[in-house]
Amino acid sequence: MADPTRSRPLRGSVAPHLRARAALVIGTVAGLTGLVVPAAVTAPAASAAPPAAVLVVAAPGLAPAADPTCRPWQTPTRVPGGVTLTPRVFPTPSVAVSPKPTPRPAVTTPRPAGTTSPGPRGSSAPAPPRTVCRNAPPIPFTHPAWDPQSVVGGPRLGGDGVLTDLPDGVPAPPAVYDVSYVVADLASGQILAAKSPHAWLRPASTLKTLTALTLLPRLDPRRTVVAGPDAQRAAGTRVGILAGNPYPVGSLFDALLLSSANDAAYVLAEAAGGYERTVTLMNERATSLGAHDTLTVDPSGLDEGAQRSSAYDLAVIARAAMRLPAFRATVARRTATFPGGKDRTGRTYPAFEIRTINDLLDHYPGAVGIKPGRTDRAQHTFIGAATRGGRTLVVAQMGSVTGAWQPTAALLDWGFAHADRVRPVGRLVEPGEAAPPRAATRADAPDAPGAPDTTTDDTTADAGSPRPPTSGPTAPVSTRPGAGGLAGLDEAPTGTPGTSSSGAGVAPTGPDDRPPPVAGPVPAGGADRVSAPWAGPVVLAVGWLGLAALAGLAAGLLVRGLRRRRLSGGDAAS
Repeated sequence: MADPTRSRPLRGSVAPHLRARAALVIGTVAGLTGLVVPAAVTAPAASAAPPAAVLVVAAPGLAPAADPTCRPWQTPTRVPGGVTLTPRVFPTPSVAVSPKPTPRPAVTTPRPAGTTSPGPRGSSAPAPPRTVCRNAPPIPFTHPAWDPQSVVGGPRLGGDGVLTDLPDGVPAPPAVYDVSYVVADLASGQILAAKSPHAWLRPASTLKTLTALTLLPRLDPRRTVVAGPDAQRAAGTRVGILAGNPYPVGSLFDALLLSSANDAAYVLAEAAGGYERTVTLMNERATSLGAHDTLTVDPSGLDEGAQRSSAYDLAVIARAAMRLPAFRATVARRTATFPGGKDRTGRTYPAFEIRTINDLLDHYPGAVGIKPGRTDRAQHTFIGAATRGGRTLVVAQMGSVTGAWQPTAALLDWGFAHADRVRPVGRLVEPGEAAPPRAATRADAPDAPGAPDTTTDDTTADAGSPRPPTSGPTAPVSTRPGAGGLAGLDEAPTGTPGTSSSGAGVAPTGPDDRPPPVAGPVPAGGADRVSAPWAGPVVLAVGWLGLAALAGLAAGLLVRGLRRRRLSGGDAAS
């Protein structure tokens, strides 16, 4: 008599096999779909000469990362695989500045013929292309076209681009990233070279030069001022002022000009009669100097409303400020001691050292100042000055994507080398000399310096004045103390008392670590890709699900086989 356990089929032994085979086929197809289709559903963007079709097969784990979302002041840039991100200093690599760095010998490692540099993590496969967000040069505000004869500093200064008057044998100024700059003799005011000198741009913390010029004659440096809570809550760079503590005015100016401290700017403004009063005084002072491009909204220089200036105005303001002995001595200093204080919990902080953030002072022989700045919308701005052979030159720069000191040094080197031969293209006016420029008639209207502003936060409602801030995430946000805004921070929010501004207290203002533009055609695989926004993620998800199902079925079949062996073994023993 047959054993009933042998004649009875194992529970679910037939149907599961059929289901397993069908699921195995489906999982395999889905897995292969996930391997091949995600790379194939995106095609190179259309062009006049489309490249040959290339089928890219990549495992889901190696799929290209999603492109980053860039901020309004950034532009997406495609970087070919294998390109190393390097700091941006000059648009061209052939500019030499003093002091010249000592060249380091090149070290090469022999490699067998026919081999290539290893990819990431030692792989022989080349690195995939990627997209990075690079800070973009700011676009100037638009302004009315001016009558050339009324342009402050001379009719040529109303032009756009690089402006020079060079005799034979004198090279052009070095190429730099600045949207606008002025190179001038500080004593005579003669402008040796300029680039879009009257373009309206955001000044960032170089505006603190006007803050100091306005308030230094009004405030006794020995006076002590009690800081309020608004100053302690200041956005951006802070020296670490504590509400309720007294601070000498002289120490506040040290923090303003060395550390670029926004909290110090607000305490000084309160000491001078309040925030609004200080803004009014600064605008009146700019007008009296002939700096008619300048509109102050925030005495710290943060991107408030339609605040603006020009490279020409910054040079005029710096020239007037350098005539003040206290200002000239402060901006040439490397360090200062700032008083400590007591916080609201009763903790006491001792006095601490602050250090200038002006790298030119440490790297350029003869440097005597003056003031760097940076916000997101202004990018890097700078006023530098140096003395050589009895001559002092001032350089005002705006809208650069690099905060390196070398471009300023290159412009100074060029100026010192050729100041006696170049013919000036204009001059820095004296206080009270220049009236505001007049609007041009239709017949003689030149193009206004700078490209029209097309950004959502800096455009103008009409040709005469910038329009009010627009709504949305790109609108200028109030950074007035206590307002809680953080638009366009100057460096980083810092300010623990006792922390030196040369360390963690102040974020670096040097060049960003993004690659220079790549000339020529993008290598294969580096072209921008276009597709339906949902196609890639959907197919990729299907692929992953297919692979997961394949792995699950394999594990299930293994377990079922083990179970059958166990049950078969049990039948034989009975």
